[in-house]
Amino acid sequence: MRRWEIYLEIFMELLVIAGGAFLLIFVLPKCIGFLWPFVAAWIVAMLAHPVISFLEDKVRLPKQFGSALIIIAVIAGLIALISFIVSQLAQQIVGFAASLPDLRETVQTQLMNLKEQMLHLMESLPYGFGDKFDTMLGSTDKVLDKVVGAIGNYGMEHSGNVAKGMTSGFIGTVVMFFAAYLFIVDKEKIMQGYEKHVPKMVRHKIGIFYHNTLGVLASYCWAQVKIMVIIIAILWIGFILAGISYAFFLAVVIAILDVLPILGTGTAIIPWALYKILTGDIKTAVILLIIYVICLVTKQVLQPKMMGDSMGISPLTTLFLIYIGLKLSGIGGMLLALILGIFVYNLYKLGVFDRKIAFFQRRIEMLTINSEKEEEQIREELEKVEREGKE
Repeated sequence: MRRWEIYLEIFMELLVIAGGAFLLIFVLPKCIGFLWPFVAAWIVAMLAHPVISFLEDKVRLPKQFGSALIIIAVIAGLIALISFIVSQLAQQIVGFAASLPDLRETVQTQLMNLKEQMLHLMESLPYGFGDKFDTMLGSTDKVLDKVVGAIGNYGMEHSGNVAKGMTSGFIGTVVMFFAAYLFIVDKEKIMQGYEKHVPKMVRHKIGIFYHNTLGVLASYCWAQVKIMVIIIAILWIGFILAGISYAFFLAVVIAILDVLPILGTGTAIIPWALYKILTGDIKTAVILLIIYVICLVTKQVLQPKMMGDSMGISPLTTLFLIYIGLKLSGIGGMLLALILGIFVYNLYKLGVFDRKIAFFQRRIEMLTINSEKEEEQIREELEKVEREGKE
C-alpha cells in the first residue's frame, strides 16, 4: 500500500471520529433537550414499572387502572415537590438579589472594621503595606459593585425568557406524563415490536452496551442526585440553626458545587468560615466548619455505598473535562462534559474502541515499514552513485 493511501485511510478514520464526537457533544444534547418530555417519560415509566407490577400481582389491579393510579400519584408527588422547591427558591433568590446592595454595605463596613483592628499591626510591617491594603479594599468595593450590577442586569434581561421557559416547561410536563402513561400501558407491544424487527445478535449487543454504559451512567447520575439531596438537607438545617438568611437557596448552590469532583462544599464554606473568623463572628464560623465536616463525612460514607467503585477517571482528566465543559457551555457544559467522559470511558472499558486503536497501530507500523524501505532504497541508490563515480 502506498504512503498516500495510508494517509488517506487515517484521515478518513479521523474524520469519522471527529463527526461522531461532534454528534455526541453538540447534536445529541440538543436532541435530548428538544425531546426531553419523552426522555423523562421513559425514565418515569422505568421507575413506575416495579410498583405497577406489584399492584398487578398482589392487588389484582388492571394494567390501565394501575398505570393511571401510579402516574397520578407521581404527578401529585412531583407537583407538590416541585411547587415547594420552586416557591422556596424563587422567594429566596428574589430576596437575595434585593439584599445585595445591603450585603455590599455590610461587607464594606466589616472590612473597614477589620482594617481598623489591623492598624496597630501594620505599624510594625514594612513601609507601603498599608497602602496596598487600602488598594485591596478598594478593589473589593469595585468587585462588589460589578457583581450587584451584573446580577440586576441579568435579571432584567432574562425575565422574559424565564416566563417563556415556565410556560414551555408546563406544556412539556403535561406531555411527559401522558407519554409515561402510554409507555407503561404499551410496554409489551413496544417490546414485541423491538424483538420482532431487531435481530437477536443486535439485541444481545445492545443489551451489553446498555448494561455496561448507559446503565452504569444512569446509576452514577442517580447516586449523585441522592447524595446531593442529602447534602442539601444537611446544609439547609445547618444554615437555619446558624441563623443564616436564604438558607435553602445557599444550600442548593453549595450542593451543586459539591457535585463537581474538584470543588466540593469546602470551596464555599471554608472561605466563608474564614471571613466570619476575621470579622469576629466566631459562633457562625464554628457552625459552618461543623456543617462542612458533617457534609464531608456523610459524603465519604455514602459515596462508596451508593456509587460502588470509582468511575475510573483520573483527577487530571476530570479537571480537563470540567475546564473544557466550562469554556464551551458554562456550568451545564461542565456537568455534561463529566457525564460524557464517564460514558466514553465505559465504552473504552467495554472494548468498543479496540478495533479503531488496532487500525491506527497497524497503519503507523505500515508507515514505519514504508519509511524504512524508502531509506534503504535511498542508501542503495547513493552507494550505486558512489561506485559509479569511483569507476
